[in-house]
Amino acid sequence: MNHGSTLDEDSRRSVLQWAVGRRTPLTISVLTEGRWCNLRSWLVQLDMKQGLLEVGYPFSAGADVPAEIAAGDELGISFRRGHKKCIFVSPVVTRRRAATADGEVVDSLVVRLPERMCELQRRVYQRVTVSPDRFIAVKVWQGNVPLVEDPSWPLCSGRVSNISVGGILIDIRSDQNPRLGVGDRVGLEITGLQGRPPLLVEAQYR
Repeated sequence: MNHGSTLDEDSRRSVLQWAVGRRTPLTISVLTEGRWCNLRSWLVQLDMKQGLLEVGYPFSAGADVPAEIAAGDELGISFRRGHKKCIFVSPVVTRRRAATADGEVVDSLVVRLPERMCELQRRVYQRVTVSPDRFIAVKVWQGNVPLVEDPSWPLCSGRVSNISVGGILIDIRSDQNPRLGVGDRVGLEITGLQGRPPLLVEAQYR
């Protein structure tokens, strides 16, 4: 089965026009101060003539605040389109604060239109089911895993049901409903083996 494809120029522009028309939410990855930050944003507007794309200035739902994003920084940008995910990398041209066509004032980044965009099936990776007799513990925090110097109680805890490179399914008790909304950023602590350090990751609730 073909899990993904590289879009031609006409398809790229068509997909971006579709996404801008719906103010599609974005996930933006940027390398800042030696670490990767995964942030949220949205598509604002598209300028075909200038070959530019405007996105809302990225923000974090948790404590992971990035350094200032500047012209020349490379942004990894992804968004959902049906059962597929569109992914591309673009350099920042400038940051600006201006009114859109409908009069809304937006703090934004202007990036180059991508020369290459991939459209991937969202279930590209094999999902591995964890045996019922194997307990892999998970704790879930809203926003991000708390800092050691600023501990907090998790929203809920449970066990890994299945896992892949692209996602994880967690079983929790019904009385631990975390009341998360689709798209909320969460922090996970996954303990695979007793006596070993846990894996700490950011994720997005689906």
